[in-house]
Amino acid sequence: MTRFFSFVTDHPGWTLTVIALITVGFALFLPRIGFEADYSKMLPSDDPIVEQYEKTRDLFGGQSVFMLAMVAEEGGTVFDLPSLQKLYTVTAELEKLREEGLVQEVVSPANVKVVEGTAAALLVNPILPKPPESPEDAELFRTKVLGERMICDSLVLADGTGAIIVLRLSAAVETREDLEAQILSRLENIAQRYAGPERFYISGNAAFLVYVNRYMRQDLALLLPIVVLVVVFVLFLSFRSVWGVVLPLAVVMVGLIWTMGLVGLTGRKLTMISTFLPVVLVAVGSAYGIHVVNEFFQRVSRGEAKREAVRATIREMFVPVLGAAATTVAGFLTLLSSFLIPTREFGVFSAFGVLTCFLLAMIMLPALLALLPVPKVRVTQVEMRSAHRFASLLSAHPVFFLLLAAAALGALALGIPRLKVESDVTRYFREDSPVVEGLRVVDKTFGGSQELSVVIDTGRRDGLKDPEVLRFMDRLQRFLEAHPDVGSTSSLADLVKESYFTLRGDDPAFYIVPESSRAVAQVLLLYEMGGGEVTSSMATRDFRVGRISARVRSVGLAGYDALIKATAEFVAKEKPDSVVDWYITGSPSLYIQLSRKLIASQLVSLGTSFGAVGFIVAVILLSLGAGVLSLVPLFVAVAGNFGVMGYASAYLDMATVMIASLTVGIGVDYAVHFLSRYRNQRRAGLDHRTALVETFRTSGRAIVINALTLALGFLVMLLSRFGALNTFGWLIALTMVTSMLGALFVLPALLAWIPPKLYQPWTLAKLFRAKLGPAGATNPGRGANGKEGGRR
Repeated sequence: MTRFFSFVTDHPGWTLTVIALITVGFALFLPRIGFEADYSKMLPSDDPIVEQYEKTRDLFGGQSVFMLAMVAEEGGTVFDLPSLQKLYTVTAELEKLREEGLVQEVVSPANVKVVEGTAAALLVNPILPKPPESPEDAELFRTKVLGERMICDSLVLADGTGAIIVLRLSAAVETREDLEAQILSRLENIAQRYAGPERFYISGNAAFLVYVNRYMRQDLALLLPIVVLVVVFVLFLSFRSVWGVVLPLAVVMVGLIWTMGLVGLTGRKLTMISTFLPVVLVAVGSAYGIHVVNEFFQRVSRGEAKREAVRATIREMFVPVLGAAATTVAGFLTLLSSFLIPTREFGVFSAFGVLTCFLLAMIMLPALLALLPVPKVRVTQVEMRSAHRFASLLSAHPVFFLLLAAAALGALALGIPRLKVESDVTRYFREDSPVVEGLRVVDKTFGGSQELSVVIDTGRRDGLKDPEVLRFMDRLQRFLEAHPDVGSTSSLADLVKESYFTLRGDDPAFYIVPESSRAVAQVLLLYEMGGGEVTSSMATRDFRVGRISARVRSVGLAGYDALIKATAEFVAKEKPDSVVDWYITGSPSLYIQLSRKLIASQLVSLGTSFGAVGFIVAVILLSLGAGVLSLVPLFVAVAGNFGVMGYASAYLDMATVMIASLTVGIGVDYAVHFLSRYRNQRRAGLDHRTALVETFRTSGRAIVINALTLALGFLVMLLSRFGALNTFGWLIALTMVTSMLGALFVLPALLAWIPPKLYQPWTLAKLFRAKLGPAGATNPGRGANGKEGGRR
């Protein structure tokens, strides 16, 4: 290892050339990076809920829909001739999407077919034979709509204040985010051109996914430059040197190219979780360069020759920076225990990025330092006085700081029971987002934008024509419609009842399912002969499997869970024996499955991260006591994080679920650097207070710079278009600060009471260090006078 680092400093040109070539190689794969917003792909493909979702897609076509809601001007209705003509014009434009193969069907009041006829025949035609041209046409449209149970208050509100058009995607299109984006752009264009005096709103689960994809790209383009500027500002403020900015930033930018290049090379796509990977790497990866540059500047400020300062910096910083990087890598890799595929991928690529930044800090930075002229650096008297002040305070009153930390922790812990889990993707957007505005209108006015499906299998051909099965489907619809969170429902039973009602002269007594399977078959035959078609979204071609669809409001995880449980109980109790199998699917069921896994994932990853980090610190510092001590500040930070989340009503979701594990992996860096430096000073013969002075003056300064860089870097996420990432940003920024405070205040207070032998290296470590030579412990008096002082 010593020979390798000697080669790096003796041949910096060759070293930098190799790094440059590797960087170019990774950069070639950057254009291959794509984006993925489909939440169904966040769960493993063999998950039972995902398998049911995919099975439903295969049987009934696409499960994704766009919704375009048209709300009449105040005091007007969609039955007014100008508004009704606009509805027909918009529908005609949307029909072009079906003709182009972009959507499977367009369901609008302007094209939906109604059943008319006599006792001998049925005619299935649109409400009007052509677009309305006169007030009489508009009045006829209103009269027919109000008399159609399958349309009134489903596609058109009875009071005429609004109408909605539903575009259902085909199974092939809903897997193509580029085509979904094209559809949304067309809808936005239509809404913009035809707005006034009517208002148009876009919603639906397909719209949510496209907005996620769009916002991910916007976030990446916006947040990355800003976080780089934040890091530049903090570094310049801290080092007051151009090289103090350029050197750590060079490590981060090269590491970022390697990491994102690996994403493109492996063909993985960025998700809502991994889209902030560059922001995390810029904030986290800068830490290693900061500590190396800070140590080098400290040494040259004491008058050490550049060559010796570089080598001494490597010797002094290799173990603590290795420990910091290894624990951070471990923290990220614990995310592999998550059931969420994007979370696992984020953990792997983040770990690779951190490891890359560590290697670059240990290889590229020494090579650059060997080539560059010696910077002019001075240690201010303010830093010296601050180090003495903090050390004196902590060494004189350790009990006070421990009690203060315990009291703060206890108060925060009271907020943990208030913590709630949420996995509804519609709640990840900011309140001012257009998709949230559309969601509110559709939920309030049209009964919901989410779709829940109950799929029943009769196990035999024409099994859905059994009157007993159809009556069960009808009862299930009435049950769902009675639920406050459900809007309209639809199934084959509606079509059969409406057709039978028409055949019997519109007698309300016959708005029922016929008594026999033969009668049902005759009704369906007459319906098809009259120009109607049983859509594939209702039943399979052989009438074996049927689907009951319900439009559900976005009520959050608790509301979805209660609805699905109640529906499952009803089906289990009421289904006839002829229904051999059934299941509930749709976006709400996916959200429920996500939430169930989130809690288990959090417990596993958190426990794993604490154990892995403690073990790694103990191995690297060759002290079990040091490993345990390093976890103390983290425990305070993690418990405090959950408490703050509870008090702030912040949900535990796909983003915030990672905070605890990341805090353990990243936040332990402060404790590792503090313990490593403090141990060296105690081994050099310094007492507790004097060792604290030197630790605060050297590593303490770098720790503060590091924490400030991380906190401000993560706060950049407040500018994200995702509300979930806004919350993630300020929460993890807070945990970085609390982790730093734990390392700088709680840890020194504990060290005042703990014998040094409990955290000093084992005998093996002493033999190892004897081979390499002393790490360069320092005496308290040097630094300000420009002399090296007495090194041991």
